[in-house]
Amino acid sequence: MKKLIFFICSLAIIITSLVTPVSAQNYIDSVQTDDVKLNCKVNLLISLDDNSVIIERNANMKVAPASLTKIMTALVVLQKEPDLNRKMTVSEEAIKSIAGTGSSTSGLKSGEEMTVYDMLCCLLIPSGNDAANALAIEYGGSIAGFVKMMNDTAKALGCKNTNFENAHGLDSPNHLTTANDLVIITKAALKYPAFETISGSYIYDLPETNMHKARRIVTSNDLINPYRNAYNKSVKGIKTGTTNNAGRCLVSYASRDGYNYLAVVMGGASVDTDGDGTNDLNQAFEDTNIMYNWAFKNLKYEIVTRQGQFVCSVPLNNCSSSDSAKLVAANEVLALVPQGNDSESVSFRPLDLPESLDAPLKMGDAVCKAEIIYAGQKIGVVDLVVAADAKRDFLLYSKSIIENITSIKFFQILFIFIAIAIVAYIAYFIIANRKRKKMREIKMVKYNELKRNTRKK
Repeated sequence: MKKLIFFICSLAIIITSLVTPVSAQNYIDSVQTDDVKLNCKVNLLISLDDNSVIIERNANMKVAPASLTKIMTALVVLQKEPDLNRKMTVSEEAIKSIAGTGSSTSGLKSGEEMTVYDMLCCLLIPSGNDAANALAIEYGGSIAGFVKMMNDTAKALGCKNTNFENAHGLDSPNHLTTANDLVIITKAALKYPAFETISGSYIYDLPETNMHKARRIVTSNDLINPYRNAYNKSVKGIKTGTTNNAGRCLVSYASRDGYNYLAVVMGGASVDTDGDGTNDLNQAFEDTNIMYNWAFKNLKYEIVTRQGQFVCSVPLNNCSSSDSAKLVAANEVLALVPQGNDSESVSFRPLDLPESLDAPLKMGDAVCKAEIIYAGQKIGVVDLVVAADAKRDFLLYSKSIIENITSIKFFQILFIFIAIAIVAYIAYFIIANRKRKKMREIKMVKYNELKRNTRKK
């Protein structure tokens, strides 16, 4: 009997195999109170430590970047120039092309000679549009040629919503980018020590040139200038931007107590707060400080998931000792959350959770993943694994195979066909048996008649 069962199960497995053909939170509501508001059109704060999004508003909206453009200008130059001490000459076109725009410059003159490093300082510290054009012509052969290099670089970095039309950032109809793309560009630029140093300098002393005596340039970024009201000692750089269309803009990064953030704000206004007729409040500076101060004060890395923490159970098949398998976190997970919260403050949202599992299982077998949810927001992902071994029961396994086979439509039809064949065979057997019996009776009658006739003779 056991051999028969084994044969049936093996046959079923073979037949079946022939028949049977792969984190972002957003604390913007927590930041804003009755007295504190974020006023810029675009706000984005990310952690540079784990790339998690902390605050986000309109991060994929295409907007004018103003002089935030110069981050890309500097990046292209740094990619192309191995020797920043090389001297270059300011072309006449670089100066004439911004004449009459009333835009910010660093006071360069046609024919002036200085090192590429000093030119980058003129570009990033006082936000000189003359320096942007000079560098563009020097490295692109023309402004149009350099703009193509900028767009090619953006595409290569993975920017999906960025298009540059100039090297300085003055308003142009299709000169647009997004906060998310600016994060990508800025991270690429920060890989160059010269960019980090220059963009983080609030003053720089330019040496004497063939056209100028030695002079000092001052940053347009009030957050790194200790003599300005918006100064924040945690902020390290990077770049401001302002045009009528773009409004007040700022990309910056900040570090404190081992925590590092990058902020992008765009579309801010200049506001007169004291009624003296002078716009004394830059909303880009204000929003940036609000986001940084809130993050440094409130967010800490906490253990939001413990290794082995129970997440959910899944029905278990073919096991006599248990009817469910417990799934637990495969590893410990840290996340930036308001301090004081821990693994008891989160919930889990399993992804691609199977309807059931089949024994045998071993402790640690991977099953699926689960999102870690805090205050309704995803803050991380963890792998889910089996908490304990589960042995397979042979009889239950055999029963399940038979049930699986019988549940397949092909086999259901086959079984019906066999049943019909059996019934037909039985019917045929009965009919044939009756015919044979009748024939025997007929033969018997004929035999008896023949026998009687023989006796009479």
